[in-house]
Amino acid sequence: MDAPLISVIIPYYSHGRHLHQTVHAALRAYSGPLEIIVVNDGSREPKARVYLEQVKQLSSSVKVIVKENGGLSSARNAGLEVAQGDFVQLLDSDDLLVPGKLDLQIQQFLLRPDTDIQISNYILCDEDGTVFTRDGDPISRFDFTLRDFLFRWERGFSIPIHCALFRRSAFDGLSFETGVVGKEDWIFWCMQAHAGRRFGYAPVYGAIYRQHQSGMSKSYRAMGDSWRTAARVINRAIDGAEPDFIAACEDWHASFYAPRIAAESRSRAQKAPEEKTNDTPAADNDLSWIDEIARQRHAPPDAPTFSVVVPVYNHYGYLRECLSSIALQSVDGGVEIVIADDCSPDPRVRGLLEQFAEKVPGVKLVLHDKNVGISENQNSAVRAASGRYIAFVDCDDAIKADALSIVAAKIRQTSDYLFTDREDVDEAGKLIRIAKYGGYDWIKPSRNIPADLLDGMVASHLKVIRRETYLGAGGSDPAFAGVQDWDLALKIAERKGSFVYVPEAVYRHRLHTQSVTRSDSVRQFWLSNLARRRSAHLQLKRPLSDDEAIKRARVVCGILAAGDRRIADPDVLVVRKLELPAQLIQLKSAWREGKICIYAPSPAASIPELNLCREFNSYFDAVYAAQEWIACFFLGYMWDHRALVFDGEIDAPASAPTRRSAASVR
Repeated sequence: MDAPLISVIIPYYSHGRHLHQTVHAALRAYSGPLEIIVVNDGSREPKARVYLEQVKQLSSSVKVIVKENGGLSSARNAGLEVAQGDFVQLLDSDDLLVPGKLDLQIQQFLLRPDTDIQISNYILCDEDGTVFTRDGDPISRFDFTLRDFLFRWERGFSIPIHCALFRRSAFDGLSFETGVVGKEDWIFWCMQAHAGRRFGYAPVYGAIYRQHQSGMSKSYRAMGDSWRTAARVINRAIDGAEPDFIAACEDWHASFYAPRIAAESRSRAQKAPEEKTNDTPAADNDLSWIDEIARQRHAPPDAPTFSVVVPVYNHYGYLRECLSSIALQSVDGGVEIVIADDCSPDPRVRGLLEQFAEKVPGVKLVLHDKNVGISENQNSAVRAASGRYIAFVDCDDAIKADALSIVAAKIRQTSDYLFTDREDVDEAGKLIRIAKYGGYDWIKPSRNIPADLLDGMVASHLKVIRRETYLGAGGSDPAFAGVQDWDLALKIAERKGSFVYVPEAVYRHRLHTQSVTRSDSVRQFWLSNLARRRSAHLQLKRPLSDDEAIKRARVVCGILAAGDRRIADPDVLVVRKLELPAQLIQLKSAWREGKICIYAPSPAASIPELNLCREFNSYFDAVYAAQEWIACFFLGYMWDHRALVFDGEIDAPASAPTRRSAASVR
């Protein structure tokens, strides 16, 4: 029998930075045919278009539909209208599925063909997806009767929607209530039970519910109002069949919501009014400094030595320091400034940039009318540049007064790529540290910069690249947005480019909460592993293809799952404890010899150790996770989702697990 098609419906309005990981996890949850339908519910996130394009590139099974904003229920209904699957998985854009979750639930449907809905238990994780916990037992001790949903919901009983896999027929005659904001799932579950749908339960941890710090501050008054509104909708739908239902709902509102609403009101009354602050300490609107810069700066020649490219996206309050530090550089041959604004949503930014370009000589301004992403933004600036060398400065950073003159003194005829050390500073500009050779404690400068680049992005700030070298390597690849600089450096190394390291901290790199690196770390780790694996194949001349390596690695993982911890095959390297940097030498040697490399961490592995593998899983043909929380830890980070091997795939149950037992996804 062919595996059935499953439709995964993901409404998207916010949490776009988690969308990559959510889709990656969905791809890993089922070995059969999938269609992943991302419903863009009129998202207003500035990078919405970029987020959606990125997930479409993950798999041909991902498609995006666009609709006007109508809320979560409306988006789910829109996805259901186009879903072609025999089964339906609903998944919010920030939540995750455990590897093998859908395979297991399809097995449960085969074992229990009389059921309409199969449910698993769930794990909680923090916002960063690093700490995983279990939320007591809010599911297995209930029987999924209508009375359970009516009288026990929130009172010890809850089922996140992504715990369930539905037969498509479960939606016949039923849809999500669009007239209620909040408590949509409660209404939906009650409607399913009232319609006589039959539930099955596997006591496994198949779904992951992400808890956001911002969610802790939700209004209890709004939630309490939603509770009462939902109760009325449910009561009408069941035709008042349970006379005590409304009274029970009012009792819960009085015992749970009312005290919290009162405390919320007291807290607001006692809280002193907060002064409004700008996004950064320097965010004033006085632009008279531009006139002073214009008076001091001289126009560069038509073909200057340097073009300094400044990709801009917001950060209004840091632009003065950034642009001033560049404009006052003095170098033989002149310095051109090319600013590219990626449709910053802060209207002050464009006004400042237009004045700066109009008044200051030697400035080119590239304006995008839609967000194109960092890679294309940089590329557009380089195409507009006239300089022989391109220096890159982020719009919230700055360079020291003599930065370009120091670099100019080090340029040789054959130099393709020069880079310096940097100062890391905080939001207020206070020095945190001097970051040498990319800032890695364990990577020391060697005579082989391309080899060092394989371990990390050592060739960072200040980056100065020959323009023809940049363009010849294809520029910044939009598919690698977020790690585009490292990907480019690796490509230049692959093309035998000449690198020069200038060991002076002439760049001031700002670390703050609004940084892109912080907000999109999962996808950046994933892209880093893709870039490293491609380059490692070229540098180390590995004789194995990725497909062959994964296939062979999964066989070895089957041996591990069977309990044989001794792998005697000399063509296999099993790493049980990951330590850097010494183990990198061992891994690279194994690659050159064509060995299969597997990371099989202990169930007691520390978070720092697992974080190392998040960053360096590109050297492993498989990560074997014997526990579901370890498998969850790597969702979205793996260079190939097939390389994450969970014990459950190898040893699936032959029969339905008992109702009250506890188990991992198997």
